[in-house]
Amino acid sequence: MLAWLWTRLSDGGPQVAISGRALRRFPEREVERLLRKRVLIEHPKADSWSVCAHCECGLDVRPIRQMGDELRACCPHDAVEDVVLEPDDLRRFGIDADNLASAMAASAGFPAAATVVADGLWLLGRLPTGICVFLCHDADLLMAPATMLATRMAAGSAPITVIATEVDPATELHLRAAGIEARSLAECVLLDDHGMENIAFDRLSPIAVTAPRLVLSRSRQSVVFDGRRLDLTPQMFALIRLFAEQAGQRDPVLRKEMIDARTGRPANEIVRDLRKALVGCGLSRSAVDDLIVTVRGYGYRLGMAPEEVAIED
Repeated sequence: MLAWLWTRLSDGGPQVAISGRALRRFPEREVERLLRKRVLIEHPKADSWSVCAHCECGLDVRPIRQMGDELRACCPHDAVEDVVLEPDDLRRFGIDADNLASAMAASAGFPAAATVVADGLWLLGRLPTGICVFLCHDADLLMAPATMLATRMAAGSAPITVIATEVDPATELHLRAAGIEARSLAECVLLDDHGMENIAFDRLSPIAVTAPRLVLSRSRQSVVFDGRRLDLTPQMFALIRLFAEQAGQRDPVLRKEMIDARTGRPANEIVRDLRKALVGCGLSRSAVDDLIVTVRGYGYRLGMAPEEVAIED
């Protein structure tokens, strides 16, 4: 039910209204539980009903009348088109977005309520693997620099996974290049034995395991390492790109002679400058030494497996 409500909220906006008839598909106890949690907010009952799809009566809505023991939404032209209503059909509900996000966090086992990070974006919590999990209506929200900055500030140095209602491939690729994994809500929801929806840890945890740690974009000349964007000069970008390309080869060592030939500078000098630039981007000295490893007598290599490196056009 939580995923269904989230989708309705994403599609309809904060003023979306849900009828009691629409909620009849869910267990009554679950509807009542969400009312108590103020995820669902009950509004005044409806006093009218939508007109027939094909009707030419000129009315905007149909009146509701009590006819004997029945409630009817009456068509002024044809009684056959009258709709017999149940009392719950007249109930109307709104959705509190903050409380819904917190209910989804609780469903995932996070101990605290969801935290608002930006408009339409919540931090659900942190997985045991260290991944910070966020929830948003639309993954495109993260394309705004201010929202992306707020997301990074909320996560600190932790890996980031964002659950969105839907994620198109282009947006997913762009966010991954920026060090953010995006997953659609449908991929992360499982039903338990009682039909309750839960965000599944086992569908989120592998994201951090399989996602590249180092992501380079040739067209943007951008580098992201462990979720942190590294602002490098064109010369430093060209060198780390050489390292990344060599990491996928049978011999991952970037030999000194190749560095000299490709950069026009002595290997030891330009690698020293790259290490300084990486420290200037906020990496610790030990992290830099683990990333750019010296192979004595031969050259240098990246200190990570090939599957941890991604190069995008």
